[in-house]
Amino acid sequence: NRDTDEAHRRLKLLQSEQSSLGKKINKKVMGMIEKAESEYKELVRKKGAIEEDKKKIQSVIAELDEKKNQALQSTWVKVNQNFGSIFSSLLPGTSAKLE
Repeated sequence: NRDTDEAHRRLKLLQSEQSSLGKKINKKVMGMIEKAESEYKELVRKKGAIEEDKKKIQSVIAELDEKKNQALQSTWVKVNQNFGSIFSSLLPGTSAKLE
């Protein structure tokens, strides 16, 4: 009978310790989960900002490409005109153009 009482007392003590440890572990796990969720939200926010910046950069690149193409076309026309003029000055009665 005494052994049974001792076993019951020991069982209650171990169950109490287990419950206490379970609560501590759960708190740690919950803290880790909250931290991970917070980091995830921050990364998603940063990803959104980076995607917006990427769109802006692509827009600027497209605009610069268009300006570059216009400048090249304008320069090509002017060079072609000057080339023809200089060529006919050097060799009267002839004409030349760039293609």
